[in-house]
Amino acid sequence: MIKDIAVHLTGSQEDATRLAHAAALARALDTHLTGLQVHEMPEALAITDPSGSAFLQQLIAESVDRAVAVTHKLAPMFEATGINHELRRLDLYPGQAGTALAYEVRLSDLFVGTRPYGDPLKQQRIEEAVLFESGRPCLFVPPAHAAPVRYSSVLVAWKNTREAAVALAAALPLLRQATEVTVAVIEESASEQRREAPDGDIGRYLSRHGINAEIRLVAGWTDVTGAILNEAEKSAADLIVLGAYGHSRLREWALGGVTRDILSRATVPVFTAR
Repeated sequence: MIKDIAVHLTGSQEDATRLAHAAALARALDTHLTGLQVHEMPEALAITDPSGSAFLQQLIAESVDRAVAVTHKLAPMFEATGINHELRRLDLYPGQAGTALAYEVRLSDLFVGTRPYGDPLKQQRIEEAVLFESGRPCLFVPPAHAAPVRYSSVLVAWKNTREAAVALAAALPLLRQATEVTVAVIEESASEQRREAPDGDIGRYLSRHGINAEIRLVAGWTDVTGAILNEAEKSAADLIVLGAYGHSRLREWALGGVTRDILSRATVPVFTAR
C-alpha cells in the first residue's frame, strides 16, 4: 500500500520532472506528497567554526538565501498539484545528503528521484544511498521525462530472487492501475530440466492480486540488460519494474551490473527496490 510519496528536490531544472511524476502517482493512488528539498551548505562550514569569521558568516547568509529562493519557487508548484502535501528543507553538509535523505524516506512508502547515472547534478551516490539504506522502493525517472497521467503499460523483469520479489510486491499498487502488464521471465538455464514452470508461477501470483499479465519467457540472451530493454520496447512499456542488485565495496553500496545498466540506459522510469 502506498500512502505517502517522497520526492527529491534540489533546486535544479529536474525538480519539475520529479514533481510531475510524483504528483501523477499521488493522484492515481490518492496519496500524500512529501517534498524533500536537499540544500547542501558550503563545505567550508563543515570544517571551520564560522562564529568568528565575517567571511563564513556571509557564506551562511548567501547559502540560506539560495535555499529560501528555491523553497519560494517550489511552494507554488506544490500548491498547483492540488494534492495534500508538505514541503521540507534539509540543510546538510556535502557527504551527508544520501544518508540523511534515506533517513527521511523511511517514513514514506515510495521515493521519486532522477535515475542514477542520468542526474544532471551527478548525484548518483545520493540516489544509491536512498535505494540501499532507506528500505523503501524507489521510482527513478530519466531527465526531462514527461510524466503520464498514469503508467498504463508496465514491464516486470522477473527472476526468482529476493530482490525481484521485493520489487514486485512493492509495485503491486502500480500494476493494478496499469492497463497492460507484461512479465519478462529471465531464463538463464533450462527450467524444464528442474521441472519448474516460472511463467505459470508468476502468472498465478499476479492473478491472485487481480492483475492479468502477459508472461514472456526470455531466453538465449547473453546481454540481460539488452533483453529487458528489448522487451520494454516491444511492449511499449512506460515503466519497468526491476529488483535492485548490489554488492558491498569498501563498506559502500554499489549497484550490480544489470541494475546499473538499466538505470543508465532505460528511456522510461524504473521502479526498483532492494
